[in-house]
Amino acid sequence: MKKFFRLAVNFMAVALMAVATFSLAACEDIKKVELKLSIYNYSDSTFYAEDDVKFTVELYRHLAPKTVDKVLEHVKAGYYDNAIFYKETGYSSQIMMGDLKFEDGELKQNLINGKLPSEIYGEFEHNGTTGSNLVSEKGSIGIWRSYYASDDSYKTSSAARDSGRATWYIPTSSISGYNDYFCIFAQYDTEDTANSTAISAISDIFSNSDYYTEYVIYYTGEYDVDKPDENHGLTFHAVLKEDWDDADTGYDADAKTYNGETVFEAEGDVLVCYNYKTVRIPKPVNGETGAKVKTATAK
Repeated sequence: MKKFFRLAVNFMAVALMAVATFSLAACEDIKKVELKLSIYNYSDSTFYAEDDVKFTVELYRHLAPKTVDKVLEHVKAGYYDNAIFYKETGYSSQIMMGDLKFEDGELKQNLINGKLPSEIYGEFEHNGTTGSNLVSEKGSIGIWRSYYASDDSYKTSSAARDSGRATWYIPTSSISGYNDYFCIFAQYDTEDTANSTAISAISDIFSNSDYYTEYVIYYTGEYDVDKPDENHGLTFHAVLKEDWDDADTGYDADAKTYNGETVFEAEGDVLVCYNYKTVRIPKPVNGETGAKVKTATAK
C-alpha cells in the first residue's frame, strides 16, 4: 500500500510539473502588445480619454514565430509610435496601421533609419506554413503584403508571398478571400470595452467624409530589384487628392505623369504596392491626425 501511495504521489508530481511546463510554454508563446491611442471624436470635438481607447492585442508566436518576433522587434524599437490609422479606398473592410505617419502637416512614409522594415517570410498555409491559419475577420490582425503585377489575384500571387513587412491590416468584417493567403499573427478581444470603443471610433472616422482627408500616394523612379528595403529604388510622394484630380495641373492619365514626372506603374514581376493609390487619413486636429498610435509597448 505504501509503495502504491509513493507511486501515486510521484505520478501526481510529474503531472503537475508537466502542466506547469505547458502553461509556461503557452505564456511564452502568447505575447501581449498594448497600444496607447490618440483618437479624436469629431462629433463631440474632443479626444477620447486614453484609457477608453487603450488597445490590447495578443500575438501568437507559436503560430507565426518569424512574424511575431519581427513585430515585437519593431515595437521595442518604437517603429509603431505615432503611426497613423488609415484606409485604402480599394479595401473597404479593413483598417491599416504601421507604414504611414503624419508629421509637420505632411503625410510621410514610416521608415527605420531611412529604410523600410525588412521583408518577412509569409507564414500562412498557401506559403507552406500550417498552424497559423486563423481567418481574416473582426478581432483578427494580419500582416499586409503585396503581389506581382503579372498575377490577376492574390490567390495566384505565389512569388510575392514574402513581401509583408510591418504594416497591420485590421479587418472590420469577414474577408474570406484572404484566408490562408495572409498571415494572421494576432487577435484582440472584441468584447473588451476599450478595444471595441477604439475600433468603432476609428471606423466612424472613415465612414464620414467630414472626418477624413484623401491623399494619393505615388512613386517615381526606376524599380531596382536589388533594393527591397529602399522602396526598390523608388521615391515616395503623397499629395492631396484634390490636387491629383485638378484638371489643369493634376495627374495626366494619358502621359502617366504628375508634376512633369512619370508615375510608376508595376508590370510583370514587380510589386504593385508601388502603384498609385488613394488613402483616407483622419483630418488633422491641432496639427496632428485624428487617429494614431501614441506608443506601442510589449507586455
